[in-house]
Amino acid sequence: MKLTNATEQALAIMAMLATQTKETPASSRAIYEKLTVSPSYVKKLLRKLVVAKIISGVSGTNGGFYIERDLSEVTLLDIVTSIEGPLCSFPHVGVLEQAFTDFTDIAENGEQVIANQFAKADAAWSDVLSRISVQDIMKQVFTDYTDLPMRDWNNELADAIESGDKHEKTY
Repeated sequence: MKLTNATEQALAIMAMLATQTKETPASSRAIYEKLTVSPSYVKKLLRKLVVAKIISGVSGTNGGFYIERDLSEVTLLDIVTSIEGPLCSFPHVGVLEQAFTDFTDIAENGEQVIANQFAKADAAWSDVLSRISVQDIMKQVFTDYTDLPMRDWNNELADAIESGDKHEKTY
């Protein structure tokens, strides 16, 4: 099973939001500038996380995004399924049935046996990811910190633009 780049980017978004100062939501611009991906792509990822009720957004001039739930309640499985959809590693497109048309019943049974084994593997993978929270990950990453270090990603973007580190982009 190989996840898309979108999952890694969603995890980066979650890390940014987990370390965003609580009084100010992170703007989509600050996120896409930091991730160096297109605004429309980041907005699509943010939308998926909002629909999954992992994050929420505030509209307006000072709007942005924040994590809706406690970090201990958001699991890696929540993030993966919000971005990738439900896990199903076996495509089950009927190749066995097609290849063994002379043995239709046996081919159908063989495909079901294989599908069941992949379903067991998918369930085990999902079980592992469902037991790992964003909080668990953040604690492992920031082992030298008592509390998560907080920053305002919006100000970091403004400071970078002001100092000439980033060129202001128009989208």
